[in-house]
Amino acid sequence: MISHLFSRTAAFILLPLLLAACSLAPAYTRPESPVPENIAAAPTGTMNADGMFDVSPWGFFHDPRLRELIAAALRQNRDLRQAMLSIEEARAQYRVQRADRLPQISGEAADAYEGVFDDRAGNRYGDNRYSATGVVSFEPDLFGRLKSLSDAALRRYLATEEAKRAVQIALVSQVAQSYLAEHLATELGLLAERTLESRQASYAFVQSRIQSGQSSLLDLEQARGQMESARADAATRKDERIRAENALALLLGTFAGQQLPPPVELMKQRLSELPEGIPSTVLLKRPDIMEAEFNLRAANAEIGAARAAFFPSLSLTGSLGSQSDDLGLLLDGTTSFWSFLPTIRLPIFRGGRDKTNLDLAEIRKEKGIVQYEQRIQTAFREVADGLLARAALAEKLAAQQRYLQSQRLVLQLATSNYANGAVTYLTVLDAQRSVFEAERNLLTARREQLVNDINLYAALGGGLKDTNPAERKSDTATLHQ
Repeated sequence: MISHLFSRTAAFILLPLLLAACSLAPAYTRPESPVPENIAAAPTGTMNADGMFDVSPWGFFHDPRLRELIAAALRQNRDLRQAMLSIEEARAQYRVQRADRLPQISGEAADAYEGVFDDRAGNRYGDNRYSATGVVSFEPDLFGRLKSLSDAALRRYLATEEAKRAVQIALVSQVAQSYLAEHLATELGLLAERTLESRQASYAFVQSRIQSGQSSLLDLEQARGQMESARADAATRKDERIRAENALALLLGTFAGQQLPPPVELMKQRLSELPEGIPSTVLLKRPDIMEAEFNLRAANAEIGAARAAFFPSLSLTGSLGSQSDDLGLLLDGTTSFWSFLPTIRLPIFRGGRDKTNLDLAEIRKEKGIVQYEQRIQTAFREVADGLLARAALAEKLAAQQRYLQSQRLVLQLATSNYANGAVTYLTVLDAQRSVFEAERNLLTARREQLVNDINLYAALGGGLKDTNPAERKSDTATLHQ
């Protein structure tokens, strides 16, 4: 008998599962791209079969030391851990939302002691009453409200996945730039040390000429001033190097030292070639733009949920159980009971809440469209700036190299002429300062060129999308379990 009653109850409750819920969410259409078709030039360069820039950090950066630093940052950086926790949070939220679309089954057991008082006779009568009940409840999603909420939660989850990739790409870029900043500070420090040694040698040279009457005290004090200026610059560069090392350690997520390959000199740093021009459709694959689009799709789904609130909702609750005064007879089927309670709710007067919720959902969608378009425009500008700056920075670097060669020749001639008494020591000092500034500016120009390429690499999407495709597929499969 129990099985018969359960079959009838289950049939009533599970029947709506056979109904196909309609969705009131508007059909999603991707907004038109608010930027030109191509960026800076005709499309060329490193693109995969899908027309997407796809170069991993391990293929873009050639410095083994930098590669290990990037790997360490991807393992340990706290911002990246926060992004990964946000993914887990969104995944759990999606699963909670999806569970609302399934029948809910619960069980309950009770032991009630019931009795009466006979005040006239002073007697009390009491009995135990045992009960066990199973309850199944289900809300048929007749107008797609639950489905829309579940879709919105899924899109939010996928948005956090893209947000994590955006954090990864930004982290790679920040580590590389911080590494170059540390490198620049280190090499400028070495340059300052070499300059100090040169100025000390010049001071000793002038001092020896004074003894022979070939130089004046003015020459000596000028040489001393240049020597102390170089000493102060060396101390400044040391401070800059320490600060750069600490900034890099913060990005790595650890201040503990680690064994690393030797660094590559700044002028010998190599990066893979980047495209000279790309179609603007490539920007749609950038993780921050994909994040904005997933959030837009979530807002679109939430409009469907807000629309469904205007229509009736149905809930079905069924229960099957047994009760008895004797615990041993509780499950023999002689005292079984069942119930089936369909409930329909009609929104009659809610103070304008449903209309306001719909207006709010539509406003959020419009905000999502604006944010999506704004991110595309920002990405377009970043890529265009990087592409256009490459030629100017290459020309600047070449000119700075030629200028340094010229100033070194000037210093050589000035030193020779001073030794022969043809010029004053002030001419030598000016030549020394010019060489020092030219060497420093050359290193700075090279760093600017590398930083521009790194920014362009990040602006193109970085190439982290398929760093571990097996893990990504496994994660998606786990989500739907």
